[in-house]
Amino acid sequence: MTKRRTPFTVFFALIFLAAAAASGSAHQFPAGAEKLAKSEECSGCHAAIYTEWTASMHANSSPFKDNAHNAVRLKFAASLKQMGKTPSYHCANCHTPMADNIADLMSGKAQPDSDNWTHTEGTGCSFCHRIESIVPGKEFNQYVLNKDGSFYSSNPSGKAPHKTAKSALFSSGEVCMGCHSHMRNSKGAPICVMDEEGASNCLTCHMPEAEGSPAAGSEKKTHFSHALPGGHDIDMLRKAVSLDMSVDTSAKPLKVAVTLKNISAHTFPSTMPMRLAFLKLTAEDSSGRVVWTNIKESPMEDMQSVLVKMFKAGEEKGVAPWKAEAVAMDTRLKKGEERKLSYTVPSDNIKTVSVSLIYRLFAPPAMKMMGIPADGKNDKVYMVIKKKVDL
Repeated sequence: MTKRRTPFTVFFALIFLAAAAASGSAHQFPAGAEKLAKSEECSGCHAAIYTEWTASMHANSSPFKDNAHNAVRLKFAASLKQMGKTPSYHCANCHTPMADNIADLMSGKAQPDSDNWTHTEGTGCSFCHRIESIVPGKEFNQYVLNKDGSFYSSNPSGKAPHKTAKSALFSSGEVCMGCHSHMRNSKGAPICVMDEEGASNCLTCHMPEAEGSPAAGSEKKTHFSHALPGGHDIDMLRKAVSLDMSVDTSAKPLKVAVTLKNISAHTFPSTMPMRLAFLKLTAEDSSGRVVWTNIKESPMEDMQSVLVKMFKAGEEKGVAPWKAEAVAMDTRLKKGEERKLSYTVPSDNIKTVSVSLIYRLFAPPAMKMMGIPADGKNDKVYMVIKKKVDL
C-alpha cells in the first residue's frame, strides 16, 4: 500500500468526523421519567436475548467497547483542541444513547466516563424498548422515550412482571430509523442516508426468528434474534450479494466476465460510508503461481472493482464529511443492481482464474492515520464470496 495520502486515504481517515458537523438536541426524556435500567437486569428472564445482545454491535457501540470508535473520537477531540474549540461528542446520539448526561456529552460540557455505566452500556434494552416516538431532524433524528418505564414490543404477552405496551414502531422496523435513518452535515451533504437507500423492514434480515423462548415462562418456541448482525457478520454479508464468473477460453487473450448483484434490501455496502468492498481477480499457472491480477497493492488500481462512497467540496475530492458539499463518487451497488465487469487476461499457461469479493470495515491507511488498533476485528479481511474456474 502506498504511503502517499491520497484523497481516498484522507476520506476514510476522517469519515467519523462527520458527527462534528451535526447539530441538534439529544434524545428526549419527559420530566420525571423513570431512569433507564442496566441490560443485565433483563438477563434473568430473557436469557437467550440477553446473550445475543451482549455480542452485538449495539452492546459494543460505546467508545469503551469499540476500539475503532474510540480511536477516532480521540483523534477528533485532538483536532478540535488544535482549532481552539471544545471537544464535543455528537456520536453519543447513537453510540452512547443511554448516557445520563447525553446533552452535555454532545455539547462538549462533559466527556465519556468509563466509570459511568450509562456511558459504557452502549445501546441497551431499556433504551430501545422505551422508545415512544421519533423526532425527525434535518441532520439526524432523536428519540422520545416514555415516562412510565413501560417496555414496548410488537406483541406483548401481558404476563411480564414489569410494565409493557404495544407499539407499531416495533412491528415494521421503524424504531431503527431514529439512529439509522440519516446523517447530513450542516451543508446538507448526505453522509449516511439509509432512508434513501432502499431499506424497507430492517427486522426481516437483522432480527430473524431464532430458536428459544423469548422469556422465562413463555410458551413460545422462538424469538426475534437480538444479535443484530450487519457488516461485521460474514453470514450477513454473504446473504447480501451474489457473484458469478465466466471465462471465454476461445478468446486470445482470455475474456473474463464477472457479474455482481445486490440481493439485499439496500445499498451494498450499506449506508455507513466507511465501508469498502472490492473484487480481486487472479490467474494462476499450472504450478499455482499467480501470473496476473487486477490488484497488486491497492483496490484503487482497478476502479471498476471498487464499491465505495466519496465526498467533495468544490472541485476537491475525497474531503472529510464535515467539509463535504456533495457526493463526488458513489460506486456502491444500489438495491437490486446487477453489475457486469469485463477483464482481458493474458492466456499463456493459465490453468485457473479466480474472483473474490472482499469486504473491509476500514482501509489500512486510515487505520494507521487514525490510530485504530489492529485488534483482529478492525483489520479483518472478509472473504465474502470466491469463485474459481479451472481451464
